[in-house]
Amino acid sequence: MFILKCFANGIDPIIPNFTKAAIDTLKVLIPVILVVLGMIDLAKAVIGNDEKVMKEAQSRLIKRVIYAVVIFFIVAIVQFVFSVLANAQGSENSEVDSGQISSCITCFISNPKEC
Repeated sequence: MFILKCFANGIDPIIPNFTKAAIDTLKVLIPVILVVLGMIDLAKAVIGNDEKVMKEAQSRLIKRVIYAVVIFFIVAIVQFVFSVLANAQGSENSEVDSGQISSCITCFISNPKEC
């Protein structure tokens, strides 16, 4: 609540722009790194020609792909959770408007130009 009241007066546009750039970079970079590392492990296993090592590498690759998908969609999941919490909080507490919380989330994650 205190943070929203502080942001009501306006914030420096560098903060939301940096936050959005960091989130977008991490949202793409981490899954790419995970998939590339999984492919490298699988390539080493294929070159080694050991069946047991190849099965382990395949399972690690599948796990890394799942982790990459989860990391890619974590921003959407967090936005959804915060919007649900904002709607629940806004109905109980008259000081906090659920629109403020939603606009703050949109500001930092989706569109920093609307701050």
